[in-house]
Amino acid sequence: MRRLMEYKIISGRTVEIRRVMMSVRKEDDQPRRRGIRVRGKTSLRKILANEREAVKNLARLINCNFGPGDMWITLTYSEDRLPRDMEDAEKQFAVFLRKLRALCRKETGKNPIYIASPSQHDPRTGEKVRLHYHVVMPAVAYESLIKLWPKEDVTYRRLDGRGDYTGIARYICSNAVREPGKKRWSSSRGLKKPIYTEPVPVKSGERIYIPRHASLKAKETLEDLETGMGSVYVRYTRAVIRS
Repeated sequence: MRRLMEYKIISGRTVEIRRVMMSVRKEDDQPRRRGIRVRGKTSLRKILANEREAVKNLARLINCNFGPGDMWITLTYSEDRLPRDMEDAEKQFAVFLRKLRALCRKETGKNPIYIASPSQHDPRTGEKVRLHYHVVMPAVAYESLIKLWPKEDVTYRRLDGRGDYTGIARYICSNAVREPGKKRWSSSRGLKKPIYTEPVPVKSGERIYIPRHASLKAKETLEDLETGMGSVYVRYTRAVIRS
């Protein structure tokens, strides 16, 4: 049996609502989430769907673990430090991370949390550029980082209070290395994960509720992978409660 169901994905202050047709097993009445796709030609549709989900998955991880005052850092290489190839870069960066963890433990008593992505493409043109890394981490870890990476090869931006960093995730994903089998990003252990609520049945045309004072970030009409029936995606950030 198939029913129109709604569930939420909660990542820090960011809440996503998905309303989609799902199969419900009669034996336990539990829904199974089905994939969604965007309209268009099959090959392009799959590519766009994968790109869309990669951005959302990264955004959820950032939204769950980072906020105002944390840092989005770009680590570049001067000519004399440039790795020979991607394999060499990965080895060097793994050594750098080990040193960073050791230094952070010594200086703060804790392992740093981070998300790191090797980047080789201009997000606007898609053309290949000089290898660099994007890293999102707390400011306290940054103080240790600049002792290990040449300061002239480090730039950064502070995360603001918007609560939804999908824009940063989109930029990182569009900038990331695109070699087969290579992950777009890696992260430290112990990061908080988004919360998925239990899907509940809803009626077609029923209004999607967004809390008062929330900030709407996205509303998209998608297409169910199996039936072609329309589904809805909404993303908003909850208001900051002032004490």
